[in-house]
Amino acid sequence: MKHCLLLMALLLLFPSVSRAHFLWLLTESAEGESRVHVYFGEAAEPDDPELLDRVERAQVWSVGRRDEPKLLSLSKGEDSLTAELSGQATQNAVILKHSYGVLTRGDSSFLLNYYAKAYPFSLPGTWREVGDVQRLPLEIVPSRKGQSTVLQLKWQGQPAPNCDVVIAGPGLETKLEGTTDEAGIFRCTLPAVGAYSIRARFVQNESGELDGKAYGSIRHYSTLTLRNVPSQFECQPQHLPELPQGITSFGGAVVGDTVFAYGGNYGSAHEYTNEEQSNDLWSLNLAKPTEWQKLTGGPRLQGLALIEHGGSLYRVGGFTALNTEGEEQNLQSQATVARFNLQTQKWQELPSIPEPRSSHDAAVVSGVLYAAGGWNMPGAGKDRVWHQTAWAMDLTADELAWKPIAAPPFTRRALALAAWQGKLFCIGGMRQEGGPSTEVDVYDPATDSWSKGPAIDGASMDGFGCSAFACQGRLFVSTISGSLQRLSGDGSHWEFVGQLDHPRFFHRLLPWRDSKLIAVGGANMETGKVTEVDVTPVK
Repeated sequence: MKHCLLLMALLLLFPSVSRAHFLWLLTESAEGESRVHVYFGEAAEPDDPELLDRVERAQVWSVGRRDEPKLLSLSKGEDSLTAELSGQATQNAVILKHSYGVLTRGDSSFLLNYYAKAYPFSLPGTWREVGDVQRLPLEIVPSRKGQSTVLQLKWQGQPAPNCDVVIAGPGLETKLEGTTDEAGIFRCTLPAVGAYSIRARFVQNESGELDGKAYGSIRHYSTLTLRNVPSQFECQPQHLPELPQGITSFGGAVVGDTVFAYGGNYGSAHEYTNEEQSNDLWSLNLAKPTEWQKLTGGPRLQGLALIEHGGSLYRVGGFTALNTEGEEQNLQSQATVARFNLQTQKWQELPSIPEPRSSHDAAVVSGVLYAAGGWNMPGAGKDRVWHQTAWAMDLTADELAWKPIAAPPFTRRALALAAWQGKLFCIGGMRQEGGPSTEVDVYDPATDSWSKGPAIDGASMDGFGCSAFACQGRLFVSTISGSLQRLSGDGSHWEFVGQLDHPRFFHRLLPWRDSKLIAVGGANMETGKVTEVDVTPVK
């Protein structure tokens, strides 16, 4: 009995004997303010606040895709070290580095180094590798493969095999523990929504001295706080024929069992010439796919909209590059509208939209074709005009004519339009001022009025060049990070439902037989144009 009491007393005096402590990062946004918390404990949550004094010299950076890492200023709060986040930093990963010093355990002494990382979003496509071997030499790089979460541990940018990994979080009765394989990979299933505390250890058998204390090895611990949302759909790899040529900013639609793609850019991003603009109309029979067929084309256009209604295709606007290679860019938005008759394989000119328009989108709500967003590029040397108007044309009327609707409360281009529950949803895009946006605005034809919808999830770039369509009575959107999101049944928020096998933007998300979603064309920021076609069964 005396021995037990003595042991309990020792544990109370020296809590570190029974509990290990690691440094963790966690970002949060509330009431319009964003900050990062630094915790020192077994998980990414508050622990003994007095222990924070031991790690107050830790350095934390905000790391963007292109900009240099920004060192954040930490201050001690009630239960964490904190730093304010503002501007682009609210959308960046945050990383930490701290050398704790030399510790002695038994007969061995070692140098203890801590690293940490956290992401602001739960979308798997935003979980990018930081790759900063100076500030984050031991990095846990997460990705999603179907329902599995794949963690790759890297030391100095190279795979780190045979390293310990420990995971704690919601839905786990006990911690997940294991070691990385020869490729530095540890696979697991994170079963619930919430933040998971993931840590890994890498040991260097390297001796040295620090502050007059000798050590025989270096222990590196890296942590990752990962917000998780399980996938609801399995985005299957595509087995259909690839596009004959990669295209972006094109028009796409499905009629029956055939998918169509018109126009777009075959060339490099931001370098537009007449030769590299498409005037092709491609089709693929989805029920019996063999190869893409080229049908009757038309004018060279990109940044256009292509819509299906009543078994026909409707082409709206777009811009034409009048310059050839080597000449000054001369880009002119078009007002032309045309209908393609699938029986006669011919285009029929329809009333032009009242203003030349490109980088817009269009959708049909209850037989009425709507066009909104975009701008007018009048040609070389002339100022571009961002549109503050939207137009509607009743496709069931005896005489087709465009009519104005209530002015949209936004000026955005590169947005997505979709019809859902009798309303028009205008999703994301690039603002005239303020850069890309995840905002959603909703037009109600019954009242000729606009209202705010819930913003899609993700960084602001997730709204740029996204694509949306309804399927099985629900509204879906796919974004640059590869996330497939679904609007909740009550329209109050967006749900992550799956990750596309090939992330892309300036693509088309199209429904097939009201049971599958097809992602066609577009480009990936890292790999360029995407010719593969992702097919996702909708549950």
